[in-house]
Order: sequence, then C-alpha cells, then structure tokens
Amino acid sequence: MPSKRHKDMALRQDFISLAARYMLRILLFTLVLFIARPSFCDTGGWAATYGGRYSDCAGSIQQTNDRGYIVAGSTRSFGSGSADIWILKLRSDGSVEWQKSYGGDGYDNAYSIQQTKDGGYIVAGLTKSFGTGEDDICVLKLKADGAVDWQKTYGGDRYDEAHSVQQTKDGGYIVAGWTDSFGAGPGDRDAWILKLRSDGTVEWQKTYREDEGAKEEYALSIHETRDGGYIVGGGTESLGATLDSDAWVLKLTQDGAVDWQKTYGGISVYAANSIHETRDGGYIVAGARGSLGAAEGFDAWVLKLTQDGAVDWQKTYGGIGDDSAFSIHETGKGGYIVACGTESFGAGECDFWVLKLGPEGSVEWQKSYGGDDWEWPNSIHETDDGGYIVAGETKSFGAGEADSLVLKLRPDGYIDSSCDFIRETNISGEDNNAAVKSPRVIPLDSRANPQSSTLQSQVTNVSANILCPRAAPGED
Repeated sequence: MPSKRHKDMALRQDFISLAARYMLRILLFTLVLFIARPSFCDTGGWAATYGGRYSDCAGSIQQTNDRGYIVAGSTRSFGSGSADIWILKLRSDGSVEWQKSYGGDGYDNAYSIQQTKDGGYIVAGLTKSFGTGEDDICVLKLKADGAVDWQKTYGGDRYDEAHSVQQTKDGGYIVAGWTDSFGAGPGDRDAWILKLRSDGTVEWQKTYREDEGAKEEYALSIHETRDGGYIVGGGTESLGATLDSDAWVLKLTQDGAVDWQKTYGGISVYAANSIHETRDGGYIVAGARGSLGAAEGFDAWVLKLTQDGAVDWQKTYGGIGDDSAFSIHETGKGGYIVACGTESFGAGECDFWVLKLGPEGSVEWQKSYGGDDWEWPNSIHETDDGGYIVAGETKSFGAGEADSLVLKLRPDGYIDSSCDFIRETNISGEDNNAAVKSPRVIPLDSRANPQSSTLQSQVTNVSANILCPRAAPGED
C-alpha cells in the first residue's frame, strides 16, 4: 500500500505535468502569433501632400533606417531662386521631421536620393545656379540632419544632368545622367557615368554613345551589381525628321568598361526609365513603348532580362491613353512593384497607377490614385511592413499650383477606407516583341573638373496635408 510520501510525490508530478502542458500551449500559441505577424506591425496607409503657393515636386523617395522616409525633389514655393532642391525627412506617419531647400539664383532640382551607410544622404540632380555651363550635375552629401557635408558640380560649358545616384560598396558613389558638354559634338547628348570617391572627387568618368549615325544617348538609372560592376538603363534616340527611340541597357565593369550592351525597340518609341538587378542574377526594366503618331499612344513596358541581357519576357500594360512606367523594384515575396502614370484610367487627366506583378509579369493587383486634375509618379519602393511608398506630383490636391504627393500603401495597394481617390483598374499584360540589338558603343574618357558649389541651405516650413486617413470629428 503506497505511503503518504509516495502519494504526495505522485500529486506533485501530476501538477508538474499539467503545468508543463499548459506552458507548452502558451508557447505554441505565442509562436503562431510570431510567425503570422508581419515584420513590422504598422501595416496602415496614409496619403499626404507637401507644398506651398507654387509648384513643388517629389522626384525620389526611400524608406530610412528609422522606418521614416527621405524625399528629394524641387520647390518653387521656397528657397533662393526660380526653383531649389527640396529635401523632406518624414516620420513613419508622414509628418515632417525636418525639411530644407538648397539652391541659388537659378533653377536647381534633385532627381535621386539614397540614405548612406553613415546615416546621411547622397543627392544628385542639376544646377543652373553654379558650375561652368548652362546646367551642371549637382551632387550633395548631407548629414543625417540635412546639414551639408560637401557639395560639388560636374560639367562643361553646355547642358549636363544627373538622374540617378547610388553609394557603392567601397564607400564612394556612382552617378548616371547625360552630357552635352563632352559628347560627340555640340547638341549631341551622350550618356555620362561618373564614379566618385567618398569625398566627391572623381575616380573615373566616361561618356557612352552608339557608333551608328546621328543619335543622342542618355542614362536614367544606375545600380551597382553583385559582381562589383554596374547596370545602366536609359535610351538612345535617332536625330532627324522623325523620332525613333530605343531603350538602352549597358552592363559595365568596375572601371566603366562595357561588359555588354543592348538596345530594345523597333519601329516605335522605347525608353528604359528604371532598372534593377534581380535575385536570380538577371535584371528588371520599366519604361514606355509607343508611337508619336495619331494611331496609338504609349503603354507601360516591363522587360525581364537574363544575366547577359537576353529577353526572358516582356509585356506592355495600358489603355487608350498614354501610360508609362517610371519606377520598378523586385518585391520581397517575389514579383515586382511598378509605379506608372496613366491617362487611360482614373479620375483625371493623369493619375498615379501602381501595378503589382507576378514573377512572369501577370497582374496580381492594380489601382489608380488621383483627383480631377493630374498626378505624376516618379518613385516607388517596398517598405519593411510589406507595403509600398510612392512619391510624385499632384495638381488635384494641395496648397498651390502643384504639390509633392506621397502615398503609403498597404500590401494590397489600399490606404484607408476614408480615401475616396483610389480606383480599381482592370487590364492584363500583353506580350511585346521589341527587337534586341547589340550595336557598337564607344566609351570615351571625359574631362569634367569638379567644383565646390555653395548652394544655400534654408529651413522651409510646411506641414503635411494629410488627405487620409481623415481625422474623426473632434480630433486634431
């Protein structure tokens, strides 16, 4: 017969076993919640404009390490000249953390911005206020609070612009644009790539042009590739009575030599506005394909390229109006997010149009965003909560002639139930057959002498005009 001591021990074991099972259930429940939760809990959306009395535009946006956003563009409402570079640092909810303009007496604009490894920012665009010619490339290195670390111009006696900048693995920067100062001849634009050191001095600089007749070349997008080289997207245009334009992609080695290059087009007008290396080692390209004739307009155009530039697939997306793609990125779960401008769908003359594509270019969802007038998107990125941030320009909303417009989208493309300017669209991608060619390219060393500039930095004063979600009655 069991003793009292044995009975007590058995009871304790039963209690421990029951407690262990209870704790295991709690742990399993917690684990399920952890796995199911998004990487960042805030999956809400918002829409806001930023601007003053005149025209203001957002040309580039990126999420920052603190889960806020950095925006670069131009302002005619604030600053020193006809237009100034305008940088806005936003918090995660779209409110303004800090804002500054940078400019002189002339026209200054920023097309590209990226957060750097030190927490500051690199900005590229153009300036008419400083430099040696009509336009010069302008590059600003900013500290985390927007103070100027250094600023330089690069150019000759004519027109030179930068449209894309990225920090490289060695701590320097790669800049892409075009030059009229160092091209084949006066009035002939060449694509222009500059590799800068961390202090803005030039490591190397080269122009690139086709050796086929009278053409103009330009570079709009550049990114360092995993092999240490660079991928460049842009266009090449024939000069003459009729416009014939091809999209142009160059794969460069680390020192700027041409690894391979191809044009994509035909008897029509093509352009590559945005390019990125994909996880499979290939490339994704977004732009426009169309005709300037009366018969048809432009369609958004997306190409998936293999590692050597061959076409994996290519599709167009559009309606009866002009539609163009301006920014594309591969998404974390596969597929691609594309920011387009559309005249075919939406509420006004032109709307933001965002397409979420599957890995083979099929449309997973699509939405237009806009009011009675026009909206123009320039930049889109996936955010760490699985949603998207889009930036551009609006005349339908805001305080002045045109305002910067920023949309924070949820993963499904919606913002909030109070947003009444979102519309579903319904198109499918159509296979396209742009011809691929490999014409000869001539890279030449250029001789721009960088100059320190003195763009005046001024604190501007705008608040976010939140379009949605709208505050409940009685709330601020």
